[in-house]
Amino acid sequence: MTGTPQLPQGFELVALSSVDSTNNHAKSLAREGAAAFTVVWAKDQTAGRGRQGNTWTSCPGNLYMSLVLRPGLDAASTGQLSFLAAVALAEALQEWLPDAVDVKLKWPNDLLLNGKKAAGILLEAEADWLVVGIGVNVVDAPEGAVSLKSFGVEAEAGAVLEKLVLRLKSLYEVWRKSGFEPVRGEWLRYAHNIGQAINVRLPKETFVGKFVGIDAAGALQVEMQDGSLRQISSGEVFAA
Repeated sequence: MTGTPQLPQGFELVALSSVDSTNNHAKSLAREGAAAFTVVWAKDQTAGRGRQGNTWTSCPGNLYMSLVLRPGLDAASTGQLSFLAAVALAEALQEWLPDAVDVKLKWPNDLLLNGKKAAGILLEAEADWLVVGIGVNVVDAPEGAVSLKSFGVEAEAGAVLEKLVLRLKSLYEVWRKSGFEPVRGEWLRYAHNIGQAINVRLPKETFVGKFVGIDAAGALQVEMQDGSLRQISSGEVFAA
């Protein structure tokens, strides 16, 4: 694809050659009153960000996009949209990938291909709007990560954007009509290390437990050795 991506009716595309961060730009637009379903897409990011202030390495040719939403719900409920975006991403990319590639979602915001990071999600909310940022390694990846091209997929970022936005639109409609449970079920189907022991790293402690699911707010559910259930809203997880 060499032209402008075609998005579904009701979506507005803001296409940029370069930007510091698509999330930053989308947040500025949202503060100025940009409508829901505004999509910011940049061919290059000079200061991409991940969760907790981590840097997102922005290799040329990859997908960098942010979506403005105005769901009109409380913060706990809007957090569900990070998981919705993850499911949409998994479903969209799976259409491109060979069947042998294992597509998994790692709590809270990473997509893995055969166990290595290929995409990430960053949700930021303020007032009556939120921005869902998504970065996908389409043609290149930093050390230790993978891209779609790593698995023989020849695609352009704009084509991936088109497919991803279609899945986001469809799942958002399901979420608005039926709530989080259908999205939660799909996320768990893709969940990395579900049913296995994991290391959970928090700011002041690290512990091992069995990953058993996520709750209605997207919090990680970990079964401890004594059988009790612990809910984790923010942290990092690793294989035990």
